[in-house]
Amino acid sequence: FVASNPFAVVHCWAVWNGYDHQMRSALADQMPHFPQIAFAEFDVDPPDHHDICRELNVHGPPFLALYRHGVLVTSRVGLMDRADLRAFLDGLLNPAA
Repeated sequence: FVASNPFAVVHCWAVWNGYDHQMRSALADQMPHFPQIAFAEFDVDPPDHHDICRELNVHGPPFLALYRHGVLVTSRVGLMDRADLRAFLDGLLNPAA
């Protein structure tokens, strides 16, 4: 997924985490403003996903991983308000801003 999209955001989530619904809603609100970014979700709980979580250094959901041209640019743990999330996503597209 990340290799086939110039800009990608992966939301790492878990069913048991109460904040993930809020993060999902905030991301859904921002998606129309960032049509050039591909968004995906990744459930951290299945055992076959644990190696990927270790690679990404996922300490807990909600966790966002931002990729530019297949390379992890940055990540962030925790819920963000909509303004912070928008600035975070904008930084993926405009790294000098």
